[in-house]
Amino acid sequence: MKASKLAITSALIAVLGLAVCKKPETDVSESSKKSNELAAVVVFAVGDSKIQHADQTEEKAQLGTSLKAGDNVVTGDNGKVDVQFPDGSSIRISPKSVIDFSKLSQNNAGTTDTQISLVSGKVFAKVNKAKKEDNFTVVTPTAIAGVRGTSFIVESGNGKPSQVKVVDGAVAFAPRVPALEKLSAEEINGNADLKKLQESIASVEVVLEKNQGSTLSKKSEELSKIEKVESLDLNKALKTVEKEKPVVASANLTKNEEQEIKTIVTVDKETADQIVKLNESAQTDKLDEIKKQENDKQRQALENEVAKKQEAEKKKFEQTLASEPKEFKSKKDIVNYYERIEKIVLVDGKTVIGAIINQENGQLIVHTENGIKRIDMDNVEEVVYDLQQKSKF
Repeated sequence: MKASKLAITSALIAVLGLAVCKKPETDVSESSKKSNELAAVVVFAVGDSKIQHADQTEEKAQLGTSLKAGDNVVTGDNGKVDVQFPDGSSIRISPKSVIDFSKLSQNNAGTTDTQISLVSGKVFAKVNKAKKEDNFTVVTPTAIAGVRGTSFIVESGNGKPSQVKVVDGAVAFAPRVPALEKLSAEEINGNADLKKLQESIASVEVVLEKNQGSTLSKKSEELSKIEKVESLDLNKALKTVEKEKPVVASANLTKNEEQEIKTIVTVDKETADQIVKLNESAQTDKLDEIKKQENDKQRQALENEVAKKQEAEKKKFEQTLASEPKEFKSKKDIVNYYERIEKIVLVDGKTVIGAIINQENGQLIVHTENGIKRIDMDNVEEVVYDLQQKSKF
């Protein structure tokens, strides 16, 4: 565990040059010149979402749209976008979210460096197990999350502190001080006070494992507002960092969160390349009408294929809710997981309280404190939905 934590800590320190609340500046360092910029691709999109490119152009988020460093995605109230990276890792961007793609690169040794900034909203991620040197980092306005070989959820903004939930694998989680991120390692190491602050941040980092989560406190927002070293009150910053070690707790995933992350699907490299080419072809005016129709037909077939895979994963997940039910100790636990609860009034006057999972073969499948109940629809007099809004649990 110590070795794992040190590895992830190194990854976190390595990204302290990242700015979150604005688009990253172009990196013209020698190391950057030796890197090959990569592109991610949209493999699924629904609702109203747009992509703002680094060259100031804008387009609708749709199947095959390429994303490079400096681009960002803005999802609408009903928008949802799945993005796949060259290594097969993928993210799902929730409605009302803003994501900056800060870095997508691979050096000559084949080591990848992926850095995304969650400006606001919520993102679900599935990161492929890769080489130890590979780096996948999510940064929020107040926190840094360094991950490898994991499934996790990050949420930030809307007046809420940054939060991480780990579904599988491990995530290193620590507060941010933007003033440090604008300095090189040489500048920090050359200043004893700044080095002490950086070491203090590393010391409060926690490594979250499967089914664990953490939320930064409001105090961490004070650190995130320190943009310039000149305005840095070192003693105050040190005291805040020392008091703000993230608390490790149970992740308490909801049913919707589990479903979202388990229904993210990926496509093989050949298919990814194909959908990019089809999208690029659709952008040109040189295609004749017949070619355009054929192009649209192929795109629609690929969209349907991805949607079909997602639907299959959703069905599989819903089946596990009944075949491998979670144990709940109270009705409040049911509400916390399903985010709702129902009261089923039977013809004989009895009632069953729980979350309706599904309706099939003339039966309601209900998750209660005592496990799964299957109720014949002929025996149901009434269903009171969203009971949590009418009663306290």
